[in-house]
Amino acid sequence: MILILIGLLVGPVFKLIDPADLHGIVGPFATVAIIIILIDSGLDFDISFLLKKILDASIFTILGNILITVSVGLMAHFLFQWNLLHGLLLGIVSSGTTTVMVHSLLEGLDINKETKNLLILESILNDTTLIIFAVTIIGLIKGTPEELISSIFSSIRDFFLEFFLGLFLGICFFLLWLEIIKLIPLRRKRNYVFILGLLFILYGTAELLGGSGILAVLVFSLFLGNLSPLMKYLNLKERYCTREHIQSLKSIALIQLDFSFFIRTFFFVFLGITSEIHIITLNLVLMAFAIIGLLILTRYISVMAVSLLDRKYNKHALLISTMVPRGFVATLLAFLPFNEGISIPSFPELVLLLILFTSIISILGTIVFRIKDDKHKKKKSEETQLSLADIDPVA
Repeated sequence: MILILIGLLVGPVFKLIDPADLHGIVGPFATVAIIIILIDSGLDFDISFLLKKILDASIFTILGNILITVSVGLMAHFLFQWNLLHGLLLGIVSSGTTTVMVHSLLEGLDINKETKNLLILESILNDTTLIIFAVTIIGLIKGTPEELISSIFSSIRDFFLEFFLGLFLGICFFLLWLEIIKLIPLRRKRNYVFILGLLFILYGTAELLGGSGILAVLVFSLFLGNLSPLMKYLNLKERYCTREHIQSLKSIALIQLDFSFFIRTFFFVFLGITSEIHIITLNLVLMAFAIIGLLILTRYISVMAVSLLDRKYNKHALLISTMVPRGFVATLLAFLPFNEGISIPSFPELVLLLILFTSIISILGTIVFRIKDDKHKKKKSEETQLSLADIDPVA
């Protein structure tokens, strides 16, 4: 929120930077940002941890995303006269939580591990799936209305083609990295620059051949972040978990923290600078609050559904429902329509309002949960003391 505020002050308020001067760099930086966020997701993604709770997390994430995407799309279309596909794109952007803030808000809360794992896995899954879904919707938007049905079938066909080609290229480039990294002399190693350059080549190659550059980079990053357990599972640990590979991974992870921090910081400030706050009207604010209301409602429905598998989620349904912070991925997707030559009036400004308001709602939801939990613990402690006093008068 502070970074967005800085951007607003530098841009629309004091006009130290003309927002129009920055529009030309949206495309290149968006590509860089997508690759960086996918590297982040891969390095932080523990596949063995995911497999333990994949069913609960997948049901909750997919059901929640579908409900919010459809409900926001229909609301934007019928109540606010938006194009339906524009509304669905807004729904996708609205549906993903941010990993960083979810981690921060959950620290110190006395909740069961099932709830904590569910929220963390949801945010991790959202970091990657939302970009893919948003790109798919943009592909439909760029088609003509007469071709909508054929565009949908074409998109499904293209999705499977892009998926398998992206998967294949991601695996091939990962195997290439495994072999090359051992051949580079230690004094000449530039691990992060090498991996970043390789991923740019992978992204471009996949897109050129008709595959998904995003999926290819994601697959590579997932293998990269899970090298040791993956090689152990395939009985290849001795060959592919050498000292060179471990040193390279440590070097990449260390620099990735700094580079990711820079990219994220840039985009939050960039969102503030390029936002036209003078066009933020009461209607836009009401629309943002309506979306947040739908977010909380659809998340509650999703919690109830996943509670059929594990009743431990019921206890923290309110916390899960109000854990709705939007972050870097939403900021990145706010510029995606412009980058693709699609004009959606007030889209970045609405995303800005959603980021601010959902952050506040999530913080308040955490505070309310903590207060209620403290009261419950205090009441339970008093009841325990009273029961002890009944058993032993001295106590």
